[in-house]
Amino acid sequence: MLKPLEYWVLFALAAVSVVLAATNAGLFFSNRSLQMSVSARAQYIQQSQSIATLYQEIARTLAKLAIEHHDEDVKALLKAEGFTLNASDANDATTRGK
Repeated sequence: MLKPLEYWVLFALAAVSVVLAATNAGLFFSNRSLQMSVSARAQYIQQSQSIATLYQEIARTLAKLAIEHHDEDVKALLKAEGFTLNASDANDATTRGK
């Protein structure tokens, strides 16, 4: 048989082990959730980079047409999106200001 002191020491160690196992499980699921979030953000960034060139071309074409046709509404739209219009060069009429 175990002495009372040995019993309580073993009981305390078992309780600590159960608490540590529960903490480990909680951290595992928390870490997994964060990894999924980071993975989703990385995928979004990768997809955004692939359409950035298209976005720039659309903005460049809009700026060129706005300058050629003196369209103030389109110029205001581009400025609201952070583009600055450069009327001196009609081929490369926009630069990203943000």
